[in-house]
Amino acid sequence: MSGTLLEWYDAFLFVVAATYVGAAFFPSKNPLAELASVFLAFFLGYLARPIGALLFGYIGDRYGRRQAMFWTLTLAGLATALIGAVPSYSAWGSAAIITVVALRLLQGLALGGEWGSAVNYLFENVKRRRLFMLFVQSGVPLGLLLAAAVMLGLTVALGNGAVAAWGWRIAFLLSLIIAIIGILFRIRFGETIEYLEARRAVAKPENPIGGVFLRHWAPLLVGIFLAGAAGAVFYYGNTFLPNVASAINLVSAAEKFTIIILFAVLDLVGVIISGFFAERLGNVVPIAVGFVMFIIAALLVEQGLSNAAVLTALVALTGLAHGIVYTPEAAYLAEIFPTLVRNTGVSSAYQIGNTVLASTAPYIMTVILPYGRIWAGVYLAALALIGLLGVVAYRPRGLSTAGT
Repeated sequence: MSGTLLEWYDAFLFVVAATYVGAAFFPSKNPLAELASVFLAFFLGYLARPIGALLFGYIGDRYGRRQAMFWTLTLAGLATALIGAVPSYSAWGSAAIITVVALRLLQGLALGGEWGSAVNYLFENVKRRRLFMLFVQSGVPLGLLLAAAVMLGLTVALGNGAVAAWGWRIAFLLSLIIAIIGILFRIRFGETIEYLEARRAVAKPENPIGGVFLRHWAPLLVGIFLAGAAGAVFYYGNTFLPNVASAINLVSAAEKFTIIILFAVLDLVGVIISGFFAERLGNVVPIAVGFVMFIIAALLVEQGLSNAAVLTALVALTGLAHGIVYTPEAAYLAEIFPTLVRNTGVSSAYQIGNTVLASTAPYIMTVILPYGRIWAGVYLAALALIGLLGVVAYRPRGLSTAGT
């Protein structure tokens, strides 16, 4: 939980501080153009996540979850801290953009293996698996909460002008200290008993990458749409809505960070609640409830970007809905893949879905926005509906946790 929190802090900080990152590295006379450039760079970082899923998924399935988790956190912490040290476009020109994008790629590579390894490590260490997913899943809202709280704290302490000029870099540089703390936890981890038993039971295990893409392609496809749709709505609530509202002067910088914190708090509440519901009712029921809430929030986008009170309500609704989906999402993905391909399967489904569908959503919706705000909502609602239908249609087969 602690390590995942720190990893997601690194990932979310880039978009929480989007207006400052845009002004520093993608300056433009149009604030929406700066935001679109930041969202595009955010997406480019996602391109490395499927590669990281395969790389660290393979390491986790062949050599153990512990090895993968140590290196993902180390790499992410270094990359994030270095973003805070890159000179601005005015000093470095195009070299600044290239460097930031390269560091985003390193972040994506690390995060590609982090989430799946952490989910599987916990899944294989507890008996009440659906309930206990809430601990690793709470790392996402807590990471977002920490990123927004740090930016809000800097804004209050230094003022908008100082934060915009240089203060935002402090939040990125803090990542190095935070990563060291997380590494101190992870070097004490042992390997999971379930993985060790499954590994001993098979003399020559199959290649996990081939196993997932050739023999387990159906759950992989369902997982991609589930993770992608949930991730798209996640960024709708804490990235797209707050940043666009700030760019069109509907809310101030401090108000933007405050509503992102609200999103994170309600996301955490949803994560905890759905852990208990998933343990009692199974994974599909809370996932379905959350997706219906997603669709409602998406179709109200025009009202949200016209009124600050409605905006706040939509962010709150989206945060709660995402949390309700997020805990059973992890358990669902872990249940549909067998042990010796689980790290690769879970990581690949989650990262491909988030790369192809989720990370592109803020950019696509920002581009669609001038043609009618409602169409941005329709796009998001369609993704949510597809994700919901996949989960309802496909049921895990009750796979044995031993072997493949």
